[in-house]
Amino acid sequence: MFQDAQQARDWLKEQGYPVQESLINSPPQLKPSASKHISEWIPLVKIETPDYAPFHIYWVRFKQECGTGDLRYVVDAYLKKYPQVLTLFIGSHYRKGKWGSLLMCPEPQAKHWYHACVTDELTPRNERLLKALQYNPAEPVETLWRRVYRTLRGETMNARIKEAFESFIMELENIRAEIDAEIQHATQHGDYIKVQELAREAEQLKELIGKVQQLRAGNTTVNSTTKSARSTRDNEDATPKKAFIIPLLQALVDLDGEAPKRKVLERIQELTKDQLKPADYEELPSGGKIRWKSKVTGLRNKLIKQGYLRADTPQGIWAITDKGRQYLEQLKNS
Repeated sequence: MFQDAQQARDWLKEQGYPVQESLINSPPQLKPSASKHISEWIPLVKIETPDYAPFHIYWVRFKQECGTGDLRYVVDAYLKKYPQVLTLFIGSHYRKGKWGSLLMCPEPQAKHWYHACVTDELTPRNERLLKALQYNPAEPVETLWRRVYRTLRGETMNARIKEAFESFIMELENIRAEIDAEIQHATQHGDYIKVQELAREAEQLKELIGKVQQLRAGNTTVNSTTKSARSTRDNEDATPKKAFIIPLLQALVDLDGEAPKRKVLERIQELTKDQLKPADYEELPSGGKIRWKSKVTGLRNKLIKQGYLRADTPQGIWAITDKGRQYLEQLKNS
């Protein structure tokens, strides 16, 4: 596919990616046992927006003696240092006596990663990868990343059926992104009635996406009656998750930037005591957790991926980043 960083950058630019103007070899500050395997590390694309996790594409050339285990070691070291970044690696790797192109798509939190070693010949799989990499500025970067990730995982489904499912899911994800943006706008302006209406739409759409994903995976016995009933009650009678963004960030600022989870939840409850409803205090059917606390915990994970909260704190400690402080001020001043 690509022989060097210039070829990769030119191809990405043709696809419409906002590529870096200069090709600068700038390896990340990884531990020496990982960085010793890298001969080139060049940023090609960096997309960072307030609504989604950062998305980066790097050109990486590994040293000739590197094996697959060394590649994994480097990727794991990078993910542990930058868990909030959605990343694609395009590069070059010496394998079976020759240099070949490499595409890697690691999952955040260093749980899984998928890669492909591809030749210069455009095989059907390579064509699918190139298609998955096509860039649409209106598409959420998380959708793009997931598409590449799923393509590298490989599927046994008929290609045309798979493409139809992917196209449908992509469109649904775009609609959900638009609803999320409307929810954020309504939250900033204190229009909580509108927030609730949009949250119901978002939850219904999320359930539909889940059903389509199950069908794509081959599960034809989709049964979401219980979940649907719970989701409907959750959105009609309880405070939507989006409404906790400002209280969560404000609570951490009030607590000098970081605090144990218990303290953070106590402060959020103080800030939202006039907003929380009876349904917010109900226990969820799964696990007996309090509904509003469960929402805040889920929201924290999303804010970590977006870079607003720190991911490297000790277990049970929540902390805000400088980016999170700036985002809070932006929300409060909107």
